[in-house]
Amino acid sequence: MNMAEKYSERRARLTDTMDGDYCIVIKASSSKPTSADGMYHYTPSRNLFYLSGIDQGNSTLIMWRLKGREAMECLYISPYDEAYAKWYGTVLTKEQAQESSGIEDIRFAGGEDKFLDKLVSRERLEKFYFDWHNCGMSGVPGKRLQYVNRFKMVYPGLAVQSISNRIFSLRMIKDEAEIETMKGAIELTRKGFEAAVKKLAPGMNEREFEAELLYEWAKEGEKQPAFSAIVAGGNRATCLHYVGNNADLSDGELLLIDHGAMKDLYCADISRTIPVNGRYTARQRELMEMVLEIQAKAMELLRPGKLHREWNDQVLEAYKEIMLRRGEIKEPEDITNFYYHGIGHHLGLDTHDENVSDIPIAPGMVFTIEPGFYSAEEGIGIRIEDDVLVGETENTVLSAGFPRTPDEIEVLMAGK
Repeated sequence: MNMAEKYSERRARLTDTMDGDYCIVIKASSSKPTSADGMYHYTPSRNLFYLSGIDQGNSTLIMWRLKGREAMECLYISPYDEAYAKWYGTVLTKEQAQESSGIEDIRFAGGEDKFLDKLVSRERLEKFYFDWHNCGMSGVPGKRLQYVNRFKMVYPGLAVQSISNRIFSLRMIKDEAEIETMKGAIELTRKGFEAAVKKLAPGMNEREFEAELLYEWAKEGEKQPAFSAIVAGGNRATCLHYVGNNADLSDGELLLIDHGAMKDLYCADISRTIPVNGRYTARQRELMEMVLEIQAKAMELLRPGKLHREWNDQVLEAYKEIMLRRGEIKEPEDITNFYYHGIGHHLGLDTHDENVSDIPIAPGMVFTIEPGFYSAEEGIGIRIEDDVLVGETENTVLSAGFPRTPDEIEVLMAGK
């Protein structure tokens, strides 16, 4: 099955979840201005890409079904503009969009509003579903949500709902093509990690280490990482989302690296904790082994049928027992002084991949498993994170082969 057929299959699965007459509208995300005439790097709509393979802006996928008729679909794309091409490059032709998406009916952008008006006024369609980013009460509506609000203002009597959760539920289960692409992102992450480790030495700055990661990924054609890397030495690693990455690394410190390359919009997310000088102290090794022990337990507990939150709670209870047995805490509640985040998250087209919380864990889902230990008093932050595919009877570590244990890390660093 080629990718156009795969996208068509995904759209068909979404259609199968719909009852009666409907119209689904999935618009591309928009570019965000920086200052003056500058723009942030364009981030494609993952839902639009998942269903069509289209990653360029100013695109809209519309899927609809009218009473007594078969489901229909069309794709609006930007027309070719010679002046635009001179400044920014070309856009997809109709033929290229057809070949990529498997959608035969390709139209030029600008006619979407009139088409929706026709569905309402002529076809008397009443149920419309849109995809938009949920900004919450405290956020600022993006252009997709602004578009939905304008539609609701024009047609206040129509039933307008979000289609996003239906797409998220499909995205939660990865197919073979997705798994292979994610393996590619993980392998690229490993290459960057091992290349950067070869340059690591006391006195190196965190930003230099990060640059070595990014350089290796860029050479492979992936200039955008899955997320901003955390490169945190010593006590800075106790801050979960430290992104300063601008301090010098000292002899005897540990370096926590939480990073991930992206391949064809699919993400890797790997954390490793390594000794700056190439050798763990006895205490550092002891703590590394404890974190590895709970990671193995978390892997064992990651099973189909339970909710994500149930898995997290079970891992937390297991971690309390391990820390009590090892003498790291005296009371179970003391664990929050050293471990203060969840055990993992869905991974896919987003680093924290979209999901529906009341859908149980199932085969085909991909999770990160990332236990940690953080002691500001000792100046130590440890996190070990791997990407894991859930199976019917056993799980598969997609990041297997990525140096992880103290012995593996020391062997790698000794061969610099």
